[in-house]
Amino acid sequence: MNNNKKRVLVIGVFVSACALIAAACTPPTGPAPRTWSVKAVSAEVLEQEDWDPGDEPYAIQLGFRSKVGVANSSWAGVFTDCPWFLAAEDAAPTGTTHNFDNGASDVVFPEVQNLDIGDVLFELAPLEIFGTMTFLVERDVLPGFSSCEVGAFINSALTGILTDSLNLLIAASPIPPTEQELVDMIVANLGNFLEAAAHAIGIQLEGLGNPDDILGLAVQIHLPTQGAFTDLLDLGFQLAGLDNGELPIAELPDTMKIRIGHLLPSSASFDFEAPNYHYKLNTAVAAG
Repeated sequence: MNNNKKRVLVIGVFVSACALIAAACTPPTGPAPRTWSVKAVSAEVLEQEDWDPGDEPYAIQLGFRSKVGVANSSWAGVFTDCPWFLAAEDAAPTGTTHNFDNGASDVVFPEVQNLDIGDVLFELAPLEIFGTMTFLVERDVLPGFSSCEVGAFINSALTGILTDSLNLLIAASPIPPTEQELVDMIVANLGNFLEAAAHAIGIQLEGLGNPDDILGLAVQIHLPTQGAFTDLLDLGFQLAGLDNGELPIAELPDTMKIRIGHLLPSSASFDFEAPNYHYKLNTAVAAG
């Protein structure tokens, strides 16, 4: 038996056990909705990009969501620190950490139902896929002049394409009828979708003639889970060889990272390294 078949067998047995437990514990209606925020917390400057006394990093986030099997339920939007919350000139030299504490780039997801496995299998609520793309940007414009072309470009180039893609690949898909297919869709198919999306994003951003520099991009899927469903997917991630949910895609540059996690209180860090700079981006999921 090859490794893929072993993985599917283990997942299938584990999911079936969890489903039996969930059947006894699942209430007759879906969970109460909650609000979650995905935050760009800080940028650690391990090696600054510019030759001047310090860099000026800021964050742009693109958030998106889509309900599995609910037609035209997809949404995408852009949130940015620019122009009102940009770092001061030379604010972040090598060896310092710049905090994005203004909340301007936060992606807020209201009316979220965190589902256990029984909620999905018994169709008490639709499974919804949430995600963020966090762009770490360094400002290179003249002092006193704030350009927001990167955010405008991301909004015009990506939100429409992403919404259409989500409507086609997620919202138009039926909820998988078995536990095994549900896990496989999330662990395998979602990874394939993100890999294809990453290449598409790279093509869109290539040749962007803007004074500000995109230092790195962290793409995250935030699954709204709870209870046995969270544990089940964590096991699936481990069996798939994902380190903290991060997808090991060899073709991606060191300045693009992709991760699958949960829409629960948590934090994640992403290391972006290029010949002339080295940064670490820190993000977090918080309630409210």
